[in-house]
Amino acid sequence: MAAMQAVLWQEQKGAWFDYDLENGRNNLEFYPSNLTPLWAGCFSDSSIPDKALKYLEDSQILTYQHGIPTSLLNTGQQWDFPNGWAPLQYLVITGLTKSVSPRTQEVAFQLAQHWIRTNFDVYSQKSAMYEKEGFGWTSGMALMLLDC
Repeated sequence: MAAMQAVLWQEQKGAWFDYDLENGRNNLEFYPSNLTPLWAGCFSDSSIPDKALKYLEDSQILTYQHGIPTSLLNTGQQWDFPNGWAPLQYLVITGLTKSVSPRTQEVAFQLAQHWIRTNFDVYSQKSAMYEKEGFGWTSGMALMLLDC
């Protein structure tokens, strides 16, 4: 945890960022995976989940009504904007639930609602769950959120 905090954590941003060994600096692009240590509980400061919420707000991620985009880069690739991936939704939502703040808890709930609603709407229109028509993580994530 100490190494992750020292190398990856950016206090002013409120998230952990990959370290680019070739350039000797953190990659400050938005990715939901920047909050993976939050999900994993790799922090000791109880204010970290609320700092992560501020990171999402500052990145304007909470303005997307269909879930958290996989990145903010619009490259046309499936792993970039505007697409969202179920495991990344899970990491952020469950990470935010580690907060004792009612506001952060409420945002986690809203993010879960957005993701469920998006999947329900697509299923209602297409009679299929994407990615790959019910591939485990999309269906599993929807069921897990509905069970919470």
